[in-house]
Amino acid sequence: MIKHWHGAADSELPVPTLFGRDAALAHVLDIATSPEAASLIVVTGPPGIGRSAALASLRDAFTTRGVATLTLRVARNERDRPYSLASRLSAELSALYPDIRATRRRATAAAPSSRPDSGRRLAAELRSAVAACDKLIVLVDDVQWADPGSRAVLLPMVRTLAGGPVTFVCALRPSPADPPGDRAALDQLRAAGLAEVVALRPLRESEVRALVTQRLQAKPSAPLLSYLRRECRGMPGAVLAAVAGHTRSGSLNIFDRHAHLTSPDRPASLPTGLPPVENLRRLAGPVWPVAKAIAVLHPLGSAAIGLIAEAVGTNEAEVHAALAALRDEGLLRQGPGPGRWGFRLPLLASALATCLGPYERRRLAQLAVDAIWSGEAVAEDGRFLAEQLVLARRFVDSRRASEELLARGTDAMLDDGYFAERWLRAAIDLIVEPGRHAQALLAHAATCCIHLRYAEALDSAWTVLSRHADLVSPEALLEMEMIYVVSLGGTGDTAALAEICNNGWRSLPGGEGHRILTRSIALCHLDRWREADEYLAAQRDVWRQDNDVVSALGLLFSECVGAFLGRPGPFDRAVTTPPRWPLWTVGSRHRFERISQLARVLMALGEQDRAERLLTAHQLPSGYRPVPDRVVADSQAGRWDPALDLARLGLATGLSVGDLPTHTMMCRETSIILGARGALARSREVIERARTVQPVMLHLLAVPEAYLDRALGATERAAQVVRDGLALAVRRGLVIGTDELWLTRALSELAAGDSAAARRCVDETSRVAGLLGTGRARLCHLLATAVVHRDRTAAAEAVRLVRRRAQPHEHAETINLVVRHGLVEASLLHEAYALYGDLDALLRRAQVRHLMRERKVALPRQSLVIAENERLLATLVTEGLTNRELAVVVGGSEKSVEGRLGRLFKRTGFRSRVELASAMLAGDYPA
Repeated sequence: MIKHWHGAADSELPVPTLFGRDAALAHVLDIATSPEAASLIVVTGPPGIGRSAALASLRDAFTTRGVATLTLRVARNERDRPYSLASRLSAELSALYPDIRATRRRATAAAPSSRPDSGRRLAAELRSAVAACDKLIVLVDDVQWADPGSRAVLLPMVRTLAGGPVTFVCALRPSPADPPGDRAALDQLRAAGLAEVVALRPLRESEVRALVTQRLQAKPSAPLLSYLRRECRGMPGAVLAAVAGHTRSGSLNIFDRHAHLTSPDRPASLPTGLPPVENLRRLAGPVWPVAKAIAVLHPLGSAAIGLIAEAVGTNEAEVHAALAALRDEGLLRQGPGPGRWGFRLPLLASALATCLGPYERRRLAQLAVDAIWSGEAVAEDGRFLAEQLVLARRFVDSRRASEELLARGTDAMLDDGYFAERWLRAAIDLIVEPGRHAQALLAHAATCCIHLRYAEALDSAWTVLSRHADLVSPEALLEMEMIYVVSLGGTGDTAALAEICNNGWRSLPGGEGHRILTRSIALCHLDRWREADEYLAAQRDVWRQDNDVVSALGLLFSECVGAFLGRPGPFDRAVTTPPRWPLWTVGSRHRFERISQLARVLMALGEQDRAERLLTAHQLPSGYRPVPDRVVADSQAGRWDPALDLARLGLATGLSVGDLPTHTMMCRETSIILGARGALARSREVIERARTVQPVMLHLLAVPEAYLDRALGATERAAQVVRDGLALAVRRGLVIGTDELWLTRALSELAAGDSAAARRCVDETSRVAGLLGTGRARLCHLLATAVVHRDRTAAAEAVRLVRRRAQPHEHAETINLVVRHGLVEASLLHEAYALYGDLDALLRRAQVRHLMRERKVALPRQSLVIAENERLLATLVTEGLTNRELAVVVGGSEKSVEGRLGRLFKRTGFRSRVELASAMLAGDYPA
């Protein structure tokens, strides 16, 4: 029976990491050391699958079991040296066993040659040598390069070795060019039970995740995993090369122990010394230059053949022969239709492209562009032509190239930020006419600002303002001034913002309306909201009578700032009828700006339901929404896992600052999620980051920060955080967010025994609710009234309101609060408990369980409670809490915590906090 064994489906770790848990290699180990071991075991798989790493792991495992091993690696050039492998094996065996040396000397004194009897003498010598061996595993890597003479000697020996002390374990890369006779001989051996073939399979996603986590000590994000799956096809070597390349180029960043790509479309900076690439360099003839050319031109299908021939200076027949050689190397596959080729491993195309010199790369791009422009070739990939134009630059018609790049970049500016920015930047470099140059700079600055690439936006906007102000329309000039100020905020240049606010605004180009709006937005980025509002109001007649863009943006700013300061009337009217705005019909970017900003302010006010209705009624012109906006929306809607993934992406890559006050709101929501899940240290880290990166509306962080302090028993510090937050809001003139702060302070004052102060806080919640008129402000007033005045009617109304608002965390918190104060039926805790469960809010669930015990409410099944308590404990340990802090957080004594930790370590097998924390990071904690 033919044996061709594949790795078992439950293998969890990839070949290059922990051998002992890889089922395929465990199988090799077992059959090679069994009494009925096959004489030959062939470990096979495509390029990059990790055959060499597999053999290295096997060698270590055999050594651990006390089995002697001999390792040989066959070089490519040995296939042309007769009997090279066989003679090397004979020499190595002689060195291992003294008795064999004498046998070998008697067999022949001459070195093997190509004479007809050399093979017979060498075969006899090897049979004698093998007979004298003890138990031995011979590991042969890259056996596909073995010379024909050695194969003719060694393959027949497998039959004579059956049941003997020597087993050959060979790593083989299969190829269509393998001699048919060898394949037939191997099939016969397998049919006779003398040989086994073990095929290493590509890594599954779980294994790729484990490999990347082990290498980076950080979990890969979903977009990073998707990229690796697309480019690396489960090949371990390719995965590691891609991770190393992105790390080297700075396009892979880590935050909160999660790894993210700054742009999933950005290619890796791969090393030129990758083994497949280095092997190609040594191939004879035009194979190497053809490999580099096909890496660029393969999207052109059959038209690529003639272009490659022209590029490398050969004919099409030689190109076909070189491509066939690359196919035999396992690197290319022939696609549907004549002359269509593709890479088995997409990442290899990127690696080969990095080997091209500057002239080579531009020449290939030139050939591709000319062929597409002339109609001789068609690229199925819509990005291909633009990318070749970026690389060809002045090797093709510069004017036509710049026009196409400008058009494609402008079309992609909302949906495809990375490539739009790249194409527009290339267009800027090609254009020489000042007017068109300014047009390209405008599009580039707007694209970068939309996608939060503020350093690039700042450069282009300032170039327009300082060099081309007289070449653009007043409307475009104002847009550049706005982008310039927002980008200064996004890059943290507070000194430049302060200069604009003080005197610099007077020297900005454009009319008086321009300068008013520019100074106002700069004041907002410095958190000087009251001053911005007063300045806009004082200059209202000026900016309202300016052109439509000045009037429209001034109106949008005043609406939003007024809402923040407790005058939401104009803002509410804008939300009701967004099209009543001068720029609504001018262009999609302006509609995008208006709807996005209105929705952003609604979410900051806690009105997620109204924001969703607005977005549904007036859909954005693009599916794109800035990362911070998506984080806040997902968090408030209870989609905590995607919210947290996006927040990590934003904080890791810097895609979270700029538009106000989204960075602070994103950090607030992230802190709430992490805190509720027990990640207290990471929650505080996010708050501190908000203070340093973009310190705007920081009072919005006081509620989640106070929660962290209370969780650790620092109740007075929590109260002071809230008082400080309110004082900061008063200094800034801000009313937004104070509804929650006054409610929190009312609860704090009541807990401290100051009923009069608590009642004053209730009055403040009433005042804020009257000013803002939002559902959240009304909810805070109802809760403060219910708790401080023991008003059951207000408590019941709060529960009804929070159910309509459909924000799961707010919903659960409301029930938790009114039950804790005995204002509604305790059975409602089941509702809160389920909501916290949907959010995976481990710490909040544990706190509710304490309340359920106090109120004699039935608890979930004990086994589930124990498992969840242990997972929470493991999370808190990973956060670095001491036993004393653990006792405060989980509501027990230090002694009880020690007991629980001991039971946790015993059940999981971890011996220390460090091991436990590492397992939590790698996802190996046994749930």
